[in-house]
Amino acid sequence: MFKDLFLNATTIIAFFSLANRILINEEITPDSPWKIRIFFSSMSGILGMLLMIFSVQVMSGVILDFRNMAIILSATYCGLAPAIITGLIIGIFRLYYAGLTFSSMISALTAIIIGVGCGFISEINITKLHKWLFMTLVVLIIPCITLSIQINNHLLLIKTIFTYWFGLASVSVFIYFFVGYMDLLKSAYKKYQFDSSKDHRTGLNNVRQFDKEFNKIVNRLTENSMITMFFIDIDFFKKVNDVYGHQNGDRVLEELGKTLLSSTSSTDIVSRNGGEEFSVMMTDCPKDKVLEVAERIRKVVQEHKFYLIDGQIINITISIGVAIYPYTVKDIQEIVKKADLALYEAKRTGRNKVVIAKL
Repeated sequence: MFKDLFLNATTIIAFFSLANRILINEEITPDSPWKIRIFFSSMSGILGMLLMIFSVQVMSGVILDFRNMAIILSATYCGLAPAIITGLIIGIFRLYYAGLTFSSMISALTAIIIGVGCGFISEINITKLHKWLFMTLVVLIIPCITLSIQINNHLLLIKTIFTYWFGLASVSVFIYFFVGYMDLLKSAYKKYQFDSSKDHRTGLNNVRQFDKEFNKIVNRLTENSMITMFFIDIDFFKKVNDVYGHQNGDRVLEELGKTLLSSTSSTDIVSRNGGEEFSVMMTDCPKDKVLEVAERIRKVVQEHKFYLIDGQIINITISIGVAIYPYTVKDIQEIVKKADLALYEAKRTGRNKVVIAKL
């Protein structure tokens, strides 16, 4: 019996792991988009259905399962409405699976009541652990009322309730720590994903992500596409490091990253390509506005006050090389090289200026 109940519990683990893998890149919270919450609550409902199908006969005439754990998972991650949806799915399936009997109607109503109860608990402003404990109590107590209605033999009722309480309480503790472990894995995965694509100093795209974004643009290229590439370099950055120290140099890099983000649009791809070199890729900037945008960025940086660790303020300047496909470069694969050459020309001819590559 306990072996079968354990298998019932492993079904929860396997199903939750699958749902977590499918939604690995999604944040599952009560504030998530509705399509995510409905998907998760539906998956939880299907889990409850599976747990009913693989229910365990604990003694003559009495079967148990952990279907209500699916409601706890739905309420914990998605909130009130999804918990009710999960309860409804489980309740409706109970009627379909067992037929329209007094016992099945009571069980269906129990699932819905548990969905509502766990859903409301999920809305209370308490810790996740306390929510889980209170929801577990709901799942322990309400079915016992149902069992007392359905089982007339007092001795059998006591044995059944004891078995149910012991089994569900044990599984609840185990599942709580398991989902906590899965949440940690998901956070670690997201951190790894972020670190692999973002520059640790500025939070901008790193060179690896720059290449990915550039390849995406190349693959979506049409005959009407216009791509603008800015290559940006801090003038005399070595002097900043030598005079003020590398910590202050890092602070300047961080602040410049923020300044570039605030000076560009949300559709622009801003990256740190290495050292003091940055880039901006634009896919929606009109040709006659390119120089204006580049000059605006240059002036914003020139006028920006960079605060050092000791509160001292310094100013820096940048040089910008610009290449525009298909106007100053015909082969999109050459746009990076052309922008880099234009940047070199800007630095060679005086710095703190914008140079547009020539065709």
